[in-house]
Amino acid sequence: MATREIFWNISSSDEIFLYVLAFFVVALFVYGIYLHVRRILKGRPVPLDRSGMARRIAGALVTIATNRTVVRRHPLAGVMHLGIFWGMVLLFIGTVIVAVEYDVFHKIIGMDHAILQGSFFLWFELVLDIAGALLIAGLLIALVRRYALKRTQLKWQAVDLLLPVWLLLIAVTGFAVEGLRIAAVGPGLGYPASWSPVGMAVAGMVGGAGTEAVATWHGLLWWLHGILALAGIAILPFVPKVMHLLTAGVNILFQDLRPRGRLKTLDVEGAFERDESLGYDVIGDLNRKDLLDVASCTECGRCEMNCPAAISGKVLSPREIVLGLRTQVNAETPAFAAPLEGQRILESSDSAISADAIQVCTTCMACVEACPALIDPLSKILEIRRNEVMIQDAFPETYADVFNGIEKRGNPWNEHPTARLEWARGLDVPVMADVAEEGKTVEYLFWVGCSAAFDPRNQKIARAMVKILQTAGVEFAVLGEEERCTGDPARRMGHEYLFAMQAESNAELLNDYKFGKILTICPHCFNTFKKEYPDFGGNYEVIHHTELIRDLVAQGRISLSERVEATVAFHDSCYLGRHNRIFDAPREVLAKIDGVRTVEMDRTREMAMCCGGGGGLTWYEEATDQRVNDRRLASAEAAVKGRGGGDDGRKFVATACPFCMTMLEDGLAARETDLQDRDIAELTAQAMGLKP
Repeated sequence: MATREIFWNISSSDEIFLYVLAFFVVALFVYGIYLHVRRILKGRPVPLDRSGMARRIAGALVTIATNRTVVRRHPLAGVMHLGIFWGMVLLFIGTVIVAVEYDVFHKIIGMDHAILQGSFFLWFELVLDIAGALLIAGLLIALVRRYALKRTQLKWQAVDLLLPVWLLLIAVTGFAVEGLRIAAVGPGLGYPASWSPVGMAVAGMVGGAGTEAVATWHGLLWWLHGILALAGIAILPFVPKVMHLLTAGVNILFQDLRPRGRLKTLDVEGAFERDESLGYDVIGDLNRKDLLDVASCTECGRCEMNCPAAISGKVLSPREIVLGLRTQVNAETPAFAAPLEGQRILESSDSAISADAIQVCTTCMACVEACPALIDPLSKILEIRRNEVMIQDAFPETYADVFNGIEKRGNPWNEHPTARLEWARGLDVPVMADVAEEGKTVEYLFWVGCSAAFDPRNQKIARAMVKILQTAGVEFAVLGEEERCTGDPARRMGHEYLFAMQAESNAELLNDYKFGKILTICPHCFNTFKKEYPDFGGNYEVIHHTELIRDLVAQGRISLSERVEATVAFHDSCYLGRHNRIFDAPREVLAKIDGVRTVEMDRTREMAMCCGGGGGLTWYEEATDQRVNDRRLASAEAAVKGRGGGDDGRKFVATACPFCMTMLEDGLAARETDLQDRDIAELTAQAMGLKP
């Protein structure tokens, strides 16, 4: 019957020494894991919805097994990860089976062979050979990507070379040991060598050597293979980057399942009364999920290569934020020394995270979208920003006027509330207070937003939307002078207290009126009403204007009868796209407009590049050579000229967000180009033949 001797050519003393060595290695490994668990449990508790645990586990297993977070966007890296992951998993399972066979059935029960015999043994040998080959292939791809293809986002530190080379040596020596055993045993192998194809190939290379020499080399390489494997297990918990092999899967299991774009609510007044810190000032402020995040970073750089701040040359790198926190965590809770006294995150020499890096984040969530381990750098940046603004009173000078304007006049531009309806001059726009006084209700409360109310360029969007609604016979009303900022800019800038005041005040006002849905043209307002106001007593059904326009076209309530000769590159707003997954509605509208040729930019949909105006950066003075909107417009120009553009029509970059429009408008004014900007509502109104 097909089988083999497990400890062939290994003496009893060698076997005993191996088990003693393995005992200490496992003890060291368990101690290292204990240190990580202890660090994570020191974080603030995070509520966990146990009712959804089955969904969590199923989702995590699928994600880990298929490596879908990498494969879907980076095929070569995906193949690499699948080879390494499944190679290691199958080899680990094989090792466990061998241990059970030898230590339980042979040593304890006294059976020569219980599992590894017959057809199961043959398939076992074949599968493990395939697993080893997959591991080697994955590791070679990893080395080629980093050192031959020189992927710019990858680092070139010693540990980056050490890990793949170490694993490669383990795999190669494993095959060498197998091949030498096959060569030495020869005809007495006990099963066809073809079931171990890689081992058979190695045996063929040494077939001419004497049996004694082969056995000697087998013994030496057996020990080299064993020591390399045991040493890898021992050091795994103590090398931060290597530890991701274990923590990344756990991090995926405990991913934040809250809706994207929803920030955690802070009890600001309670914290002041209890003399507690707000946001993240020291490592002790981080919660357990944050600490699991920082332990799980693979340092792959995908967050950095998709971060608009990093792309435009600013000091922010989401990867360095996470690694900086990890460095400080490990420095303050060392493995073999007494804990150190914690320092402020922005003053720690261990993390070296700068206030400038925290400030230039646009909150676009590209880093979160790109991370294969589902790490959330954005939440950490915003919590540090909250502490800077509310506790340290540290923020850009231009933000003071924004905060004052929101608090005193209800808008970040500090305009007088009586100017709220200037955009509607000449239009018959119903006001909610008048509608309520007449005892009527409306289908839509049209929330205009501060940008469309006060910015001359964006007022055109609001006017176009009103004309579309009126043509379609949609019943709507606006708040007029009662409308105030939702508070979103303040919240993303870090001023949670100001946001809470706005949210509570607005929810109280809105709850006094009767309407069907809130209609917004601003994705930031859309996101705030939909995901954040429920925490403040405001539960509303919200619709974005691109969704409503699409529905009106589909229902035949508006007719796009006029031809619009233009090539259009659509820019996905971060808060409409990544935060709320609305990608198709604006594209479906463009597809219905006769004459419009839609092209896609190089970064689009989930991976679209930010305009640079989120997170309060609309009011932030950028260096002229580091403007995100310049990069985005360059992408739009390349799309309309290189992928379907022509000289027979106008060229537009279209969007569905007033903040994006402001950034695009500013960028266009600073460059020589025939590109123009339009909102989806403006293009729709033009296709309907409505006058501006």
